[in-house]
Amino acid sequence: MTMGRAAIFVAFALGICVTPVAAHAQAPTGPAPQIQAAQTFLMTWGGQKWDEMKAVTTDTVTVKVGPSAYTLDPAAQKAEVQLVLPFRGLSTVRTDGKITGVKVDDLAMKIGDKEMHGPATVDLKEEQGAFRVTGVTTESITAAVKQ
Repeated sequence: MTMGRAAIFVAFALGICVTPVAAHAQAPTGPAPQIQAAQTFLMTWGGQKWDEMKAVTTDTVTVKVGPSAYTLDPAAQKAEVQLVLPFRGLSTVRTDGKITGVKVDDLAMKIGDKEMHGPATVDLKEEQGAFRVTGVTTESITAAVKQ
């Protein structure tokens, strides 16, 4: 009779130990893929790491600042506008339930000798399960005050 109780105890103990491990294995790790793509793009743009940028962008990226449009060309390592680090506040943008971009609460850009900052949206498209940056759009960017 004691062997039967011992077997039940061992089975119960193993069940308790295995269940949390299985639940832990299903927990997501790291940021969502669209946030990771936008963050990688912004970090590589700000650091001018062109080869790394090509992995998360389309051939060219259009940067719209109000009515003006500028181009980033990672393959040619050319940018008409520069990102000034740091940036803050990334959140997913969905249209009709589909992920279309990532909102950036505060982004600073340098166009010529003028530095401006404000909210922006990193436009994304999904290709074969991976997100690629197609553009950056900002409407209400303002000139930064240098101190």
